[in-house]
Amino acid sequence: MRVCAEAGRKCVRNIQQYPVLSVEWIALVDSLKQLSRLVHLEGRMPNNTKVSEMQGRNLDSDGTLWDQEGHENAIRILVEEAKVNLCLRMMSDYKEWQYDPVRKQNTMQDAMRSYEYNETQLEQKCRSFEESLGTLLCKAFQHVETLQLMDIPMLITHIHTMLRRCNATPRGPDDAPLPAKLQENLVTFYFSSLMKHAEKLNNGELLANMREGNLVAMLTRHLLTTTSECQTDVAVAAAEGFAALADNEDFSPVWPSFFPDENAKAEFLQLELKILGPVLSEIPDKRKDVRPLIDFFKKMQR
Repeated sequence: MRVCAEAGRKCVRNIQQYPVLSVEWIALVDSLKQLSRLVHLEGRMPNNTKVSEMQGRNLDSDGTLWDQEGHENAIRILVEEAKVNLCLRMMSDYKEWQYDPVRKQNTMQDAMRSYEYNETQLEQKCRSFEESLGTLLCKAFQHVETLQLMDIPMLITHIHTMLRRCNATPRGPDDAPLPAKLQENLVTFYFSSLMKHAEKLNNGELLANMREGNLVAMLTRHLLTTTSECQTDVAVAAAEGFAALADNEDFSPVWPSFFPDENAKAEFLQLELKILGPVLSEIPDKRKDVRPLIDFFKKMQR
C-alpha cells in the first residue's frame, strides 16, 4: 500500500496540461496509464474492515474518501493535489481537438515527422490517454468530496458537449459498439454521480444549469440511440442517475420544465422499457434503488 501511494503521488504530480501529441503529452500518457492501473489494483484489494471500528465514525454511511473501507489512494491523492478540475479541462480540450479533423490530422502529421511513431501508434497513445484519464475521472466523481471541489458548470458543459456530438451523428444498427471507456459512454456515469450527490452540492444552480442545457432530454436521446449496444453498467448508471434526479426535492416541483415539449416527455417514457426494464430483469435487487424513477414514470403517465 505504501509503495502504491508513493507511485500514485509521483504520477499525480506529473499531471500538467500540454499540447496534444507533444513530447510532454506523450510522456504524460504513461503516468495516466500507471495511475489507472493503480486504481484497478486497489479495487481488487480486500476492504479494510478495521476502518468501521474507528471511534466517532458515522456507521450509517460508507465513509468519506479518507475513512472508507475500500482502498482508493490514487483517487484520494488526485483530490488532495487539486488535480481533478485540471484533468477535466485536459479531457475537454482533448475531445475538442479530436472532433476537429483538420486540426487533428495536422497535429498527427507534425508528430510523425518529429518522432519515431507511425499513425497507428499515435492513435493508440490517444486512446490510452482518453481511457486512462476517463477511468480516473469516473472513479473520482463517485465521491461527493470530489464534486464539492469541482467546477460543476464546467462538468455540466463537458457532459453537454459530449451528448451534443453524439446526438448530432446518431449511430446506426451496423455501427460497432462504443468502447466502454470512451467519454461518449462515461458521461452517463458522470451524470449519474452528479445526480446522486446533487443535494449536497449547490443543488439549485446545478439543476438550473442542467435545465438550461436541456441535459435530461439530450441524455435520453443518447441512451435511446445506443440501446442495442448499451452495456448493463451504463444502463444501471442511467437508471440510478435518473432515480436520484426524480428523488431530488428541488426537481419534484418543477419537473415539467425539464421537458421542453411533448416529444421530450414521450422519449423519456421510452426509457422505462429500453433501460429500466432490462436493468430490473437482469438485476432484480436494483428495484429498491430505482424506486423513485419507477414512481416518476407513473407520475408522467398520469
